[in-house]
Amino acid sequence: MYIPRAVVAAAATLSSGILIPLYIDPVGSPDCSGWAPVIDTIAAHPSLPFWVVINPASGPGRHGSQAPAEYQRCIPELRAPNVVVLGYVPTFDAAANKQSGVTQDVDTYAGWGDAYRPDGIFFDQVSGASGDLAVYEGFASHATPLFNGGDSFIALNPGDAPEDTAYYDIADLVLSAENFFDKFSPSDLDLGPSTPVSQQAVVLTDGPSSPPTSLISQLIATDGLRAFYVTTDSQAGGANPYDDLPTDLESFVAAVQAAQGA
Repeated sequence: MYIPRAVVAAAATLSSGILIPLYIDPVGSPDCSGWAPVIDTIAAHPSLPFWVVINPASGPGRHGSQAPAEYQRCIPELRAPNVVVLGYVPTFDAAANKQSGVTQDVDTYAGWGDAYRPDGIFFDQVSGASGDLAVYEGFASHATPLFNGGDSFIALNPGDAPEDTAYYDIADLVLSAENFFDKFSPSDLDLGPSTPVSQQAVVLTDGPSSPPTSLISQLIATDGLRAFYVTTDSQAGGANPYDDLPTDLESFVAAVQAAQGA
């Protein structure tokens, strides 16, 4: 069942939630076992917002194609009133020879069937440079009318604070810190009127096996960060830190909810 993002926003009653880079195969029929921990924890926390990024092939796959069969089967299992599903699109730091491919990826997701079409786009490898702002304005304006009844959710991932705060004007969510867990400090974040914490997300890898409750308290309860995610998966040595889920996803999610007094 398709649930418009406006309904999602109303259904998730808590302000802060979880951004999950779900770059793993769902496995498919009949149980979508690869995504089962995510599906289960979403169901267990209906008041907590989730932004789930799906990534079949470093993007949607071949231009103009439909989703792989297992994604057609399993994306509907992610759907819930508190979930926004985002399609992954790499932008290659706004490289001129890659820009047409970015819009083709967006168009491919937009052409997917209603039951499994994303609610918006997660633009990765965002340069964040002032000189590239117009390129990203173009990407965002191209994507916005294509999803969620013309009200697409747009997320940008520069991996740290963008050079130009106007990036916040073109996105619903900005991943302003993507780093190793032990190299991150809350003081790394730029929080202010032109860089609203309500639009910022933090994703950390190589994290501890138990929830980092003091960090969660600082970012969620004190700062009011919009979205947070810590995984035990590693990016050491250039490894993919999103090809597995955290060892205890449910405990982490529960800790983010508890930090909001819920």
